[in-house]
Amino acid sequence: MPKNDVRSARTRRKVLDASRKLFAEHGYSGVSTPKIAREAGVSRGALYHHFSDKAAILEAVIIAEYEAIASAINAGTKEQSDPMEALIEGGDLFLSAMSDPASRRLLLIEGPAVLGKFRMDELDAATTTQTLSAGIEAAQQAGCLPADIDTAALTSLMTGAYDRGAIDGFGDDSENQLAIRHAIRAIWFGLSRLA
Repeated sequence: MPKNDVRSARTRRKVLDASRKLFAEHGYSGVSTPKIAREAGVSRGALYHHFSDKAAILEAVIIAEYEAIASAINAGTKEQSDPMEALIEGGDLFLSAMSDPASRRLLLIEGPAVLGKFRMDELDAATTTQTLSAGIEAAQQAGCLPADIDTAALTSLMTGAYDRGAIDGFGDDSENQLAIRHAIRAIWFGLSRLA
């Protein structure tokens, strides 16, 4: 990779890392682009070379967040031969990622407020929702989940369950975290009995 490309990638990474930290700590409205540039140690010109505005920076942070979670889910489930266990483990990995207060704030509060539900759904569909959909489809094909339940509908409902579980169950109360994980597992096991 040419030196300019390496330098450009490094600058972009600095801006994204600083922005993630600032947006998670102060919220979107509490952060300015000059503040991001200072935190990243880059000029405002360099920041604007990579991003058109603060909303574009947030969107890039959200994409990186979703991609990191999807990557962790894929890596954590690739050795699992049982499709139902892979589905459950993938959900646990999502909830573990969402135990990070920064991830919760970025994906469940700041992102929807700034980018809107439609755009967040688009970004999510290409990453974490895609992993869930693939897991459901694999479990259906293996006869572990009812084949007559529409995959897209079940994916949508379970995405909502996981997001709500992350909102309600992943504060400082570890007992509540266990209750959410148990409830979601019970849903999967209940569905598996209908197969």
